[in-house]
This record gives sequence, C-alpha cells and structure tokens, in this order.
Amino acid sequence: MSELKVHIPNNIKSQLESTAIDCFGNKNNALDIAVSKAIEEWLAKAHKVLISQKPPEDPVEAIWGMLSHVEKSGVELQHEAKRIRLKKAMRYRNVSD
Repeated sequence: MSELKVHIPNNIKSQLESTAIDCFGNKNNALDIAVSKAIEEWLAKAHKVLISQKPPEDPVEAIWGMLSHVEKSGVELQHEAKRIRLKKAMRYRNVSD
C-alpha cells in the first residue's frame, strides 16, 4: 500500500468520513476503502473517455470520402473559401464590394 496526501475542502472531507463510516462501519480503514473505491471508479471512467478520444492512426484515411458528394474540385473549393473569407473581411472593415 502507498500513501497519498491530497488537499480537499473541509466539507467534502467531513461528508466523505461520515459516508465511509455509514458504508463500511467504524473500521480504522473505512476512509481508505472509500477513497480507493472512488479513485478506482474515476480511473475507469477517465480511461473510457481517453480511449474513446484516441486520435486515428491515419487521419487521411479517417476522413477519406467525406466530401465525395461535393461536385466541385478541390481548387474550386479553395477559391470559394477565399472569396467567402474576403467578403467577411471586407464586411468587418466596412468596405463595400
């Protein structure tokens, strides 16, 4: 067993102590059991989140075919994006077309 020193607010500490005693009895290690279980649950949830957000190994393969329904070529899309950005910039600067 390892020892871990943490700082938590007093109200959480008192709730934790009273709940640990309610759940595990008035044992010397009731608080240890409660904190260990809480950390185990948190680690399991955090692990699931981290696994689900793991980036793909090949990002190109992950997005391959997503724009296959678009009729324009890549160059045409770039030019359109340039025109849209230019229009927004001109509106921002209050310059007429």
